This record gives sequence, C-alpha cells and structure tokens, in this order.
Amino acid sequence: MKKRKYDKPQIQEAIFEAKFNFENFDVAMPGQIFELIKNEYPIKQDYKHFSLTFSENSNLSPLIQAPLIRASKNDNSEILQFGPGITVANNLRYESWDAFEPTINKILSAYIDVANPINVNRIGTRYINNIHIPLENISVSDYFNLDIQIPSQLPSMKSLELVFLNDVVRNNNSFTIRTRFSTETLKQNEIGGRFILDLDCYIEKQFDCDIKSLISLAKESHDILEDFFETIISNKTRSILEVKNG
Repeated sequence: MKKRKYDKPQIQEAIFEAKFNFENFDVAMPGQIFELIKNEYPIKQDYKHFSLTFSENSNLSPLIQAPLIRASKNDNSEILQFGPGITVANNLRYESWDAFEPTINKILSAYIDVANPINVNRIGTRYINNIHIPLENISVSDYFNLDIQIPSQLPSMKSLELVFLNDVVRNNNSFTIRTRFSTETLKQNEIGGRFILDLDCYIEKQFDCDIKSLISLAKESHDILEDFFETIISNKTRSILEVKNG
C-alpha cells in the first residue's frame, strides 16, 4: 500500500507499550528507572501502586507495593510510564516514527537495565487520530470507508461508536489490530464533525529482551497501522489532512 505523509495530520496521541514478566521486580526499581531518565523527563508522579506477591521455595512472601511512575518532559509533549512488568511511552505531539523511536528506546533501555526481565509478553503501538471535518451535513461514508447504515427508525442519533478486531500475520508473527471509530464533541465555535479513529496494534508472544528486536516489532505494528489508516480514510479526508508532495 502506498505510504503517504501529511502536512496537517490530526494525531492526538501516539503510544508505545511493552509488557514484561515481573518476577524479579522490587519496590525500589521504579525510582532507579527514573534516575536514568530524569534529565529529559524531570516531572515525576507516582499515581498507582501494584500489589506484588512473590513466591520463594513454594512459600508466598508478603505483598509488596510497587508504584507506577509517570515521568514527563517540562512541556508535557512526552510522557514515560513504568512499573511492575510494564513500560509505556506517550507522545502528545507526534511528528514521525523516526522521531518517536528514540523515546521508545529510552524507556526500554532504562527498564531492561534496571529490572533485567526474562522476556517480553506483549509489544504494541497505538495511534489516536482526532479528525475534524469542518463542513455541515456530513455523510460519514464520504470521509471514511465504513459502510454505516443507520435505520430510519432510530432518528436523531447523537453519537456513534464502532469497535472491531482483525488479525494480521507479518513475518510469521500474528498481530491483533483493535480499531475504534467514534464521534467526538466539537470544540467551542467549531462546525461540522469530529471523529476519533483509534488504531491499536499489538502482538502477544514471548520474546527475548533484545531492544533492537523489540523496536523492530513495534515498527512492524506501526507499519500495519499505517496501512489500516489508509484503508479506512477516503480521499476527502486526505484532502483535509493535505498529502505531502514528493
């Protein structure tokens, strides 16, 4: 499928997530991970605690409270989240995969250096598009290749939400894609319609904790989502997003 770049993309947020085993995770590790990234992500927030139960010699040890930490840049454009068995990178001013990949590398490197997990169980990327169509009397099917038929017996529809799952096999790896399409509230003084196109692609399988391989899987899920995005939007939507020349 043809790859396109846009002058006016409407990506609200790009997200990377990795889930690990956490048998060796302890309560001090989130703080140690933060020490590795705090120069670039100095704003720290502990906002959730996990109760971890460990076993040793077949006897359960007491519950340990381990925090999930959010660390963000001063301008809040990027947020890193990490805790027992999980890392997340949120980019709120997404420009390109090439610009996002170093952020993913930072959080994976810091987490793996400190926690030394045995394997990764899930890798995924997600893009939340918030698309504004500034025209009255919109027909959804003109802008999105979704054959939506609303029965006439259901008048005055105020909102719409569709969710569907697909499986895609790439290089012998099976990825799951979750697509959510929904209406969104207009901002003040806006006309037309707003639509959320939320695309989430992930693979659930055990992999070794090799950063280069993990980023390659994340890039593969990104490429799949690009294809899904181009399949769902129509040329009318592309004209709003303004395809780059060349």
